[in-house]
Amino acid sequence: MKHLIAAALVAICPVAASAETQLDRLETISERMNDAMFDAMIRMVQQQGGNPEPLRSAIPDGTWDAAYRDAGACMLESFVAASSTSAVDKMLDDMEAFIPKMAEVDLENMSEETDFLPEGISEDFSISVNMECGLTDIMLDRMEKSGFMAAMMAAMGGN
Repeated sequence: MKHLIAAALVAICPVAASAETQLDRLETISERMNDAMFDAMIRMVQQQGGNPEPLRSAIPDGTWDAAYRDAGACMLESFVAASSTSAVDKMLDDMEAFIPKMAEVDLENMSEETDFLPEGISEDFSISVNMECGLTDIMLDRMEKSGFMAAMMAAMGGN
């Protein structure tokens, strides 16, 4: 019986380690992409003649907490179930490779350059999963609480 339990644990552990690795990677990538995205938004406002200072002072904290990790784990589970572990790994690779390019990205054309979704995952499905898992609400809440959303609306309203 002990050998059976030990064998089961050995078989399960690589899967758990893989899932944790994906979640850890997603956390790091997400935090870096959030910072880069807010920088791109501020650049866009500045290029359009707006005042970037209210935005700079209101950048929300992108650090993951327990709720963010739960939401990220939910998203990863949904993506893996609808696609595959290797497709999600490729998505993470592609996202990670794109981060340095965000320093020069034009937000208006960004959607053309950022199709990271794993094979078999549509944009509608991704949006639905992000909403169901709570990722969208977490970020919108942080943007509202920090004042970034109001600063962005004010900056865009003047143009």
